[in-house]
Amino acid sequence: MNAQTCNAPVYGPESISRPPNTAANDRINASNHTEHLTPRVASSDRQRTLVVVDAACDMPGEWLAENNIVVLPIKLSVADWELYDTHNEFDAMEFFRKDLSARGTSASTTPLSADESRDFIQSYLHEKIDYVLQVTITAARSGIYMNSLAAMSQLTVTHNRVRRAIGNRTPFKTWVVDSETGFTGQAVLLAETVNQLNNGIGAADVAASIERLRSSVHTLVVPKDLFYLYKRGHEKGDRSLSWLSYNVAQALDIKPIVHAHAGHTEPILKVRGHQEALDRTIGIAADHVKRGLTINTVCASYAGILEDIRALASFRNLREVCERHNVELMLSTMSVTGGVNVGIDAFSIAFACNELTVN
Repeated sequence: MNAQTCNAPVYGPESISRPPNTAANDRINASNHTEHLTPRVASSDRQRTLVVVDAACDMPGEWLAENNIVVLPIKLSVADWELYDTHNEFDAMEFFRKDLSARGTSASTTPLSADESRDFIQSYLHEKIDYVLQVTITAARSGIYMNSLAAMSQLTVTHNRVRRAIGNRTPFKTWVVDSETGFTGQAVLLAETVNQLNNGIGAADVAASIERLRSSVHTLVVPKDLFYLYKRGHEKGDRSLSWLSYNVAQALDIKPIVHAHAGHTEPILKVRGHQEALDRTIGIAADHVKRGLTINTVCASYAGILEDIRALASFRNLREVCERHNVELMLSTMSVTGGVNVGIDAFSIAFACNELTVN
């Protein structure tokens, strides 16, 4: 789907609130030989642009706060209670430890309605904001994209007269881009959005660029608990993993590596053992960094303790490869939304390249 644009006036709070910092936030400076942070650079359009993403985007909370990113919540219903995924990494870890295995298979996620999305985004707008640029999870898996389009249209109708009435004739524009991916893939596009704005590229050109680049983003996911996937799939009416396939895979300790690209999701490899699957997946990312990426950012996430990933020799190698090739590597706790869909201890990594090669 294409990025959509509409014009609207804005008003609201004088300052943009920040997502909470938590102990689980995960950006460490390169001087410690770990993931590194790209300095922000002021630009005209950057200061005038509100960047929005949804809670399914796997990006460190500290990075989101430092770059003034607005996170659109996702509703999560579990049994007889409801919560909102706001991309709080501490809350995510608590949910993974206490509730995911027991309740996750029956959980359902629901996007904010168009009205709720409109009201939420509006609360972050003020008179100095002229643009809103939103990058959503794939429309093939969620209604967030369509609801956000409707929300922007409502903002246009509601506030157009208000902007003119206060004497502001500057066009207010919005762009909603379907990332055609999710989780860490969406994070790669978000990082590129911010980098381009910081480098002085206009918001309209950034939106067009992200729309072109999205087809080069490849997201790899390694689920650990196949029984969780089997049970959740059957509760949701998905019979893609049969009882026989599950039992064969379980008996042989076979783990799939799932590839999400351009709105489609399918297994690309089957590997014996979770450890081997992790190493193969991280190795694929490292190989593509060496060959050259179309976006100099690699994003990874884990529905578990991040130190378990940092301790992997394959991840340490990836970090060194990224440093040598001047590629930014980010590791974060997986969102609650992501964890609910792929299970505890699932791993995701994404990068952008012209062609994916899997050996």
